[in-house]
Amino acid sequence: MKKICALLAISLLFFLIACSGKASEEEVIENVLHSPREVNQYSATFEIDTTDLVKTVRENREVILTEDPIAKHEILTMEADGNKTTMNTYRVDNEIYTQEADDSPWVKREAAEDESLFEPSYKDVVSVLESVIDYAEFNSEGGTYTFRFDGFEREIYEAFEGPFNILLGGADIADEDMSLDFTFEVDKSNYYIENLEYNLSVENETGQVDINIRVAYDNMNDIDEIEVPEEVIEEAS
Repeated sequence: MKKICALLAISLLFFLIACSGKASEEEVIENVLHSPREVNQYSATFEIDTTDLVKTVRENREVILTEDPIAKHEILTMEADGNKTTMNTYRVDNEIYTQEADDSPWVKREAAEDESLFEPSYKDVVSVLESVIDYAEFNSEGGTYTFRFDGFEREIYEAFEGPFNILLGGADIADEDMSLDFTFEVDKSNYYIENLEYNLSVENETGQVDINIRVAYDNMNDIDEIEVPEEVIEEAS
């Protein structure tokens, strides 16, 4: 009985901390880093703008997914030089259906043996936060917990470089020619990452390149079953 009471007391304590928004920085970090073990479903929007002296390329990815069982619906939109292209993808288990453009036919294929469901995954984004968290300033005021940084540290640049596929040849660029900032927002009720913004400016031989990345998560562990529409299956047959 004493053990049960102790467990109930601990559970109540965590509940009260979450409701009050008064968790310590250490408690928030511990819970955020643990959150990928709890998150199996979510919807997310990834917006990436890359601007140089010539043009701006805008990439927008909207995805709804479940990790177990494997399923997703993703819409990728690219805009550059006044041109806009959209790719639509469904995946259920190992069957993938893709439409390269609005007027293109649906094509079916089997997923490769080691093909990931979506990159960067929620787990990948949490891993980025873990890599840069020692540089971040923590704030518990407002509606979310926030971790912020403004300046430049090469370790931070490298933490974002791989998961977000930032190909700028940063190893050949001096630290003083780069600046960055990031903000992670964490839900106070469940310690899941809600939003991420990352800005990077680089001076290279061709001029300045600015990259802005915005990520928003929603519907955590609250996704209806994802199915491939019958018309898509029929067209791809």
